[in-house]
Amino acid sequence: MRKQRARRGFQVADVPQDQAEGLRRLLARDTVRVVTLTSGRTGVGKTSIVVNLAAALARRGRRVLVLDEQQGKGGMETLLGLAARYDLMHVIRREKTLDEVMLRGPEGVDIISAGNGLRALGELGPEDQDGLVQSFRHLSKKVDVVLVDAIAGVASHVLPLSLASQEIVIVVSPHSSSIKGAYALIKVLNQNFAMHRFHILASKVKNEQEARALYDNMAEAAVRFLDVSLDFMGYVPFDEKLGQAARIFRPVVEAFPAAESARALRDLAETMERWPQPSGEDGRLEAFMQRLIQSSRMAAGGFRL
Repeated sequence: MRKQRARRGFQVADVPQDQAEGLRRLLARDTVRVVTLTSGRTGVGKTSIVVNLAAALARRGRRVLVLDEQQGKGGMETLLGLAARYDLMHVIRREKTLDEVMLRGPEGVDIISAGNGLRALGELGPEDQDGLVQSFRHLSKKVDVVLVDAIAGVASHVLPLSLASQEIVIVVSPHSSSIKGAYALIKVLNQNFAMHRFHILASKVKNEQEARALYDNMAEAAVRFLDVSLDFMGYVPFDEKLGQAARIFRPVVEAFPAAESARALRDLAETMERWPQPSGEDGRLEAFMQRLIQSSRMAAGGFRL
C-alpha cells in the first residue's frame, strides 16, 4: 500500500533534472513545435541559420523536419549539396508519399522542398486538402520540431506560414535595409492580420552588444508605433567558420563545434527548447497542415500582403 501511495504522489520534480527532461519528452511525444523563420530582406543568413539550428536541435535529441520554401540557388538543398528530385507538389498530386519526397540532411534532419506545393495550397479542392492532411497524419517518422525556411519579404508565403505556425522568428542583420524590411514585415503582419508576438534574431553582428542595440532600436519603434511584443531570441555573430562550413556543405555546429557561431547556434536551440510546449490539437503535425491550408485559402481569397 505504501508503494502504491508513493506512486500516486510521484511528481516530475522528484527526479533528477536529466530524468525529468526525459519524462517531459515522453509526455510531449505527440506534439510538434512549428517555427517559421523569415526576414524583411535577403542576405541576412537566414537559411544558414535554419540549417544550423535544425542540426543543433537534432544533436539535442529532437527529430527535426524542415519545410524549405526557398528554390534554386538560395535553397537549403544547394547549401547542403543535396538534390531534390521531388517536392511537396508530388505529394499533393499523390505521385509520391511524404516519406518519399524527404531529403536526409545532416544529423538526421529531414528536409522537404515545399516552394511549389505551398503556392498551390490556396487552390486545393476538398479531396486534395484531405489527402495532404492525411499524408502528414500518417508520416512514418515522429517529428518534434518543424522549422520553416520562408522566403524573405512580404511577397512570400509568410502570411499563411506565420498564421499556421506557433512561433515566428524575424532574422535581421545590422544593415539598414534589413532593419527597415523587418520592421515593414512586422507592421504588415500586425496591422493587417493582428499578429502581436515576434522573436527577433540578430544575424551577422560583431557581438552581443551590437545585437542588443539592434533589438533595442526595433523594440523602441515597435512600442511607439505598433501593438506588438518583440522578444530578443539571441544572435549569430559574423564568423568565418560559418562560411567555411557552408563551402564544405556542412553545418558549422558539426564541422567546427568550437566556433563562436556554433556556440551561439547551440544557445539558440536551447532557448527554443524553453519556449512553452504546444499542447492538444494545436500540437499535432496534421493540425499545422490544416491551419496552413486554411490560411492559404484566406490569402488566395483576397487577403494578400
